[in-house]
Amino acid sequence: MNSLKIKNLTKTYANGVQALRNISLEIENGMFGLLGPNGSGKSTLMKTIVGLQQPDQGSLTFNDADIVENPTFIKTQLGYLPQDFGVYPNISAYDLLNHLAILKGLNDKNSRKNKF
Repeated sequence: MNSLKIKNLTKTYANGVQALRNISLEIENGMFGLLGPNGSGKSTLMKTIVGLQQPDQGSLTFNDADIVENPTFIKTQLGYLPQDFGVYPNISAYDLLNHLAILKGLNDKNSRKNKF
């Protein structure tokens, strides 16, 4: 069973906006929604969970692996597609997936082909 544990997560941006303040929750297998008004910290929380930014305080663990100390671990476990994801306009879906797989570390052509 997978488990994501978030304890006392805090994130304040350089402009002084505190996007997260002592967020704590535990999520196990299943489907969950993250709902809230604009500016409530949803995107900040997701960017922090997936290792795109570091929290100022708090801990994040996925299956007992420390995501804050080792953000590469979470990147090998999940995919993250934000709402505003810009893609290259003149590239096929296959070529885009191939490119993203290489960026994710699937350098062997046969391994990438088997994943598709």
